[in-house]
Amino acid sequence: MTEQQIAQSLEELISLVSQGKPMEAFDKFYHDEIEKTDLDGVTHHGKILNTKIGNELLSNVKAIRDFTAVGKIIKGNRSFLVWSLDFDHAINGSIKVVQVAIQDWKDGKIMRERFIA
Repeated sequence: MTEQQIAQSLEELISLVSQGKPMEAFDKFYHDEIEKTDLDGVTHHGKILNTKIGNELLSNVKAIRDFTAVGKIIKGNRSFLVWSLDFDHAINGSIKVVQVAIQDWKDGKIMRERFIA
């Protein structure tokens, strides 16, 4: 993928998330063999497992005050997407964080993603 193609994909991904469709974005832009490391440092492999984890997380969100992309950088096949998050979670309470998703792209999809806050 070119940097321009990644930029276009990120814009569509951000648009889907802003419309309240994060799992549609995940389905469209994440590779079947995704390797995803969340803020807790635990890495989960595969789209099926990561879809289950995403759905469980979303099912426990009780209120969203902010969930916006506030910046991005693309270099080669890597993108850095900065998210501003402020929401209430049924188990973890109030979450307010700015995090960076470091994404490696392959075959038009995100193959590896790591979050840093």
